[in-house]
Amino acid sequence: MSYNDNKTRIRIVMQLQEARIGDPSRLESIKESLAAGKELAESDVQYLKQTSGQLKTAIEHQMMCDWAIDFVHKFQEKKKKKEFTIDEIQKSLENEKKTIKVDQRFLDQITTKFKQLGEQEKKAKWTLGLISQLKQAKIGDADKLDQISRTIKSGKLVDEIDKKYLSEKKMQFKKVVENKTKVSWSIDAIKKFQETEAKHSNKLEKLRNAVEQGKTISENEQNYLNARYEKLRHVVEERNKIIWTIQTIEKLRQFQIGDSTKYDSIKQLLEEEIPIPENDVNYLKEQYKMLRQVINYKTKLELVVGLVDDLQATEIGDSQRLATIKKSIEEGKPIEESEITYLKQKYKIFDIIAKNSEKEYQTDKTQKDEVDYNLVLNELNEAITKLQILQCKVPA
Repeated sequence: MSYNDNKTRIRIVMQLQEARIGDPSRLESIKESLAAGKELAESDVQYLKQTSGQLKTAIEHQMMCDWAIDFVHKFQEKKKKKEFTIDEIQKSLENEKKTIKVDQRFLDQITTKFKQLGEQEKKAKWTLGLISQLKQAKIGDADKLDQISRTIKSGKLVDEIDKKYLSEKKMQFKKVVENKTKVSWSIDAIKKFQETEAKHSNKLEKLRNAVEQGKTISENEQNYLNARYEKLRHVVEERNKIIWTIQTIEKLRQFQIGDSTKYDSIKQLLEEEIPIPENDVNYLKEQYKMLRQVINYKTKLELVVGLVDDLQATEIGDSQRLATIKKSIEEGKPIEESEITYLKQKYKIFDIIAKNSEKEYQTDKTQKDEVDYNLVLNELNEAITKLQILQCKVPA
């Protein structure tokens, strides 16, 4: 490599160092190698080409910006005004092209630059407008919003943290506006419904007066009455379903079956007439199925305990033995077959006495449905076992 080539490269390195482009340590090493007359490694040659290209682009960009600023200043002096639209500046540039021979590529770059500045200006105005709306709606921290506004007005770039903050507040503002619209519409709709229902109520009151006086209503009135009846019946049925479901939830709580927190969420949806998600509907079905089983088995145990109480009250059988059986049932312990047989035998005696008493005192037999205690006693241990299994599934 010739001395002149080395000198040229050294000058390029110094320009790169002055412009602060590239790695300072690497550039200094390359400069020392060139000054010592050493052959550069291929990687260093390629590095110089790459950074030189960056330097050229930076110089062209700076020249373009300087020319653009100078052009705008002269344009302001010529027109005697300070503010221009992008279209006015672009038109002036087109006129400048016709009067002065300027490099087309340079003019294109200037035009593109002004377009970019115009877009940035529009975006800045839009963002400042958003900040104003956020402050009016009392969304976000006022001091932080003012700080972002000052940054934009000073022409500085907004950092990523503040951009994210504005994006979050924009979504919040959008949601607030959307909800405000929905609330206003809903209130207006309710008022209209109330007015309509008041008219229906008055019309139905007139029909009631007519039928109470034995008058015949017209065919149109009959059709209206039928349609109104069916519609209201459907509404009442849906309301009854909600009431029944809420009552079922309370029973589930009473028997400590299922997730109480989940029930709170479902109950709130029901009370606010919001559709229940399918998975929650299925959950309720499963818990209700378990509830029915628990109630069924508990009813059987309560019947047997009631029978034991009746036997003790009428002094049929060994009171101590009956008390032991009752205690085992209440504690959920299986009953020996001999004890179940014992209860069946004592029940036969009790049943005969009870029926004779009915005949003697003419007791009303329609008071209760007759219970098949033999069947209940046969299923006693199964009820005790199944109930224990179900209760194990219930969270503590």
